[in-house]
Amino acid sequence: MTSNLFFIEKKKINGRRMVLEGPEHHHLFRVVRSQPGDIVRFFDEDGDRYEARIETIGTARTELVLLARTGPAERRTRIILGQALLKSKAMDLVVQKAAEFGLFAVVPIVASRSVARIEEGGGKKIERWTKIAREASKQSKWGLMPRIHPPLNLAAFLRSRGAGLAFFLSENDGRPLRDVVAGVAERPPAEAAALIGPEGGWTGEEESLMIEAGLEAVSLGRAILRAETAAIAAAAILSHFWIS
Repeated sequence: MTSNLFFIEKKKINGRRMVLEGPEHHHLFRVVRSQPGDIVRFFDEDGDRYEARIETIGTARTELVLLARTGPAERRTRIILGQALLKSKAMDLVVQKAAEFGLFAVVPIVASRSVARIEEGGGKKIERWTKIAREASKQSKWGLMPRIHPPLNLAAFLRSRGAGLAFFLSENDGRPLRDVVAGVAERPPAEAAALIGPEGGWTGEEESLMIEAGLEAVSLGRAILRAETAAIAAAAILSHFWIS
């Protein structure tokens, strides 16, 4: 059986021995109903991939022997999604789809119009989003789990970003995203950051701050989309042309 993809922590791999416990073991044992001798595929927190054979499987753990190991699946472009904080379900959805599309990282941004609030450091939320991203990475068979960063305010994000291409979605103006993608179709950038606003959109001051930092305003068309819809649409376009 090789159709399912499971997650394993790197610390659970010792030489050629692998141990699966907790929810992943439960899924393998109770849901998929794997048996000794079955071949199982895994990925870890770094995106490394493994193929292993089940030796023993019990109620609490599965023991496997490693057969093969490969590096992470290739991303032509490391896409960083700077998503202004949204209400809980909408933010969960954005994180899930970012993982399905193979994005490199998700950075929650505290924007002026963000309705949602997050505790300092975002520990519990980051843990939740990491779990969502892990499950989506398994489902999509990417095995490339986006890194979920601690929340930053917009100014801090702009200071911390790398030198790659960066843009933000604007309701007011901007070059069509399709033109941005087409402009580098033959040689996609190594890294790109896409910033998506909150439910009420970016303020004029925030847009000015991003432009001053070298970001370009881009548009998804004339329709005013919900924030989570805009994020998913942008992620789909960028993934199709720059990752897949």
